[in-house]
Amino acid sequence: MTLLIIAFWSLAFLLALPILLYPVALCLLSRLWPREQYTEADGGNLPSVDVLLAVRNEESVLERRISNLLEQDYPGEKLRVLVGSDDSSDRTDEILASLAAGNERIAYTCFDRRLGKPGVIMKLVEELAEADALVFTDADTIFDTSTVRELVRPLSDPRVGCVDGFRRNSLESESCESVYWRYEKWLKTLASRAGAVLGATGAVFALRRKAYAPISPRRGDDFELAVMSRARGYRCVCNPLAVAFEPTPDDSRQFSRLVRITSWMAGSAFILLGRALSAGKLGLALQLLIHKILRWQGGFILAALTVVAAILAATSSTWLVLCLLLAAFHLLAVIGLLSADRLPSILRVPCYFWLMFAASSLGMIRFLLNKPVETWDRRRRRRRDQT
Repeated sequence: MTLLIIAFWSLAFLLALPILLYPVALCLLSRLWPREQYTEADGGNLPSVDVLLAVRNEESVLERRISNLLEQDYPGEKLRVLVGSDDSSDRTDEILASLAAGNERIAYTCFDRRLGKPGVIMKLVEELAEADALVFTDADTIFDTSTVRELVRPLSDPRVGCVDGFRRNSLESESCESVYWRYEKWLKTLASRAGAVLGATGAVFALRRKAYAPISPRRGDDFELAVMSRARGYRCVCNPLAVAFEPTPDDSRQFSRLVRITSWMAGSAFILLGRALSAGKLGLALQLLIHKILRWQGGFILAALTVVAAILAATSSTWLVLCLLLAAFHLLAVIGLLSADRLPSILRVPCYFWLMFAASSLGMIRFLLNKPVETWDRRRRRRRDQT
C-alpha cells in the first residue's frame, strides 16, 4: 500500500511539474532575478530582411499573402520575399511567376518533388537568402503592417538570436488551440524576460542569419531553429507587438495537427537535449526536459494516476474523494467533447487538457514507432474546411 501511495504522489508531481510548477518557477525567476530582455541600438538602423515562405497548393491565398508582406512598414529596398513551392499541383507556380515578373523584391523557386517545409526553407536560405535577418511565416497568415519591423527590432542587440511573435486567432469561436495558445503566450512572456523562450511560432518569428543552424538537412522547423540559436549562446525573446493573424481550425483538425507536430518535435527535443547538455546549457536542457518531453507524457501520467487512485479508493474516504475528483474531471472532459461548444469555456478546460494529452500521447507513440508525420498538404485541409 505504501508503494501505491508513493506512486500516486510521484505521478501527481510529474503531472504538475510542467503544467503548474514550471510556470510558477518562471514567475519567481522573473521577479527575483529580473533581467533586461534586450537593448536597442541607437540610430535605428534597420537590417536587411528576407521573408521566407514555403508553400504547397496555396493558389487561394498566395497573392494576398505576398501583397501583405510587400506592404509592410519597412524600407522597400531592405525587404525581399523568398518563396519555395513544394511540388505544388495547382496554380501556385503560375501565380508566383506572374507576381515575380519585373519585381526584384520577390524571388522564388519551384521544386518538382516533395521536400517538406524544413527542406524548402533550407533551400531558400542556401540558394536565395542574402539578408542579415530572416523572417519565417506561413501562407495563410496575415501580418500587421508593423510586424516585420517589430520582429527584427530586438535583433539590434547582438545577444539576441531569435525573436518570436504573437499569433492571434482570427476566428471568433473558442477552441482547444485558442485556449492552449493563450497559455503558451503567457509562458513565453515569462520566459522572454530571461531571454529563454523555448521554440518559436512558425507563422511569425525572426532569426539572425548567423544564428541559422538546422540540426540536419532534413530538419529545421520553428522549434528547432529557435532552440539551436540558444544552444549557440544567443537569447531568444518574444515581442508581443509582432502580431500575425491565422485562422484556427476546429478541435478535430487541431487534434490531427497536434499529433503531427508532437510526432515530429519529439525527435527534435531529444536531439536538442543532447546538444544543450554538450554545450553546457543546463537551463536549456532542463526546460526541454520539463516543458516539452515530460509534458508530452501527460496523457500516460494522468491515466496511470487515475488507476492508482481507483485502487487506493477502497482503503479510505480520503482516497475515495480524490478518486471521485479525478473521475469528475474525466466526465467533464467527455461532456465538453460532446457539448458542441455549448458549455462555457471554463467548464471545457478538462476537455482541452485531454485533447492535448491524447494528441501528444499519440504523437509520442508515432515517434517511438518511427512513423513521424513529416509533411502536410494544405489543399486537403481546405477541402475539409469547405464541407
